[in-house]
Amino acid sequence: MKFEKLTTNVFAKGMIELGDLQPVQHILDAGRSIKSKISLPFIKSKKVGKNTYLDKSVQILGWRNVVIGENSILSEGTWININHRESREISVSIGNNCFIGRRNFFTVGKLIRIGDFCLTGSDCRFLGSGHIYTSPLVPYIMAGTTSEGSITIGANCWLGANVTVLEDVSIGYGSIVGAGALVTKNVPPFSVIVGSPARVIKRFDFQSKAWISLEEYSEDKDKDLLSEAEYLEILKQKKFSMSSFKVAAASRFGDL
Repeated sequence: MKFEKLTTNVFAKGMIELGDLQPVQHILDAGRSIKSKISLPFIKSKKVGKNTYLDKSVQILGWRNVVIGENSILSEGTWININHRESREISVSIGNNCFIGRRNFFTVGKLIRIGDFCLTGSDCRFLGSGHIYTSPLVPYIMAGTTSEGSITIGANCWLGANVTVLEDVSIGYGSIVGAGALVTKNVPPFSVIVGSPARVIKRFDFQSKAWISLEEYSEDKDKDLLSEAEYLEILKQKKFSMSSFKVAAASRFGDL
């Protein structure tokens, strides 16, 4: 019989008082803490792809719910917070060949997915979960957080510095988000968006092979769009190494 179960049984039968259990509880808590610290490096090794760099200042609360692809970089000061860590389901997925800029913040409800080849500038925020505010009579810090919000960033998206993406938003593959934008609604593939709230100002025209204004872009041009799978196959043909970008990930690498 496990020691925890034994102590629970004897307490239920009145054989010992609650106060007598406190030293035992401290021992159990310490054991759990040690076990967690021992298993965490193993969990990390299974969650991070080869040739991926995580700066030592990166903080991830909920490693069991995170997966990071190969050849990617997470820069200094990045914080990923899995608000609901009860299950083993993946809540954050960062793809291959991604560069996550300095001081990026992920607050996660159901899922945040960053596609392959994505680039984010400094101070980007992915707000997939927020504090519950049903009643102002409950301190918001104690009210819990939402759990159903999702954010999806398609392959090869570039988010400029200080971009904020709200929950239940999907940014289509091949898109560019201007610095300081607040993204509140879905964005179609191959778009340029700017502003707060963000709006589409350009789309990529595969006939002319150029970015054109939204006014010039007609719906019939959508038939020329690549699927995300087709797009990824083209991107994968561009061979390069992310190691040369590591100097941009942390000040510890010094100047050039």
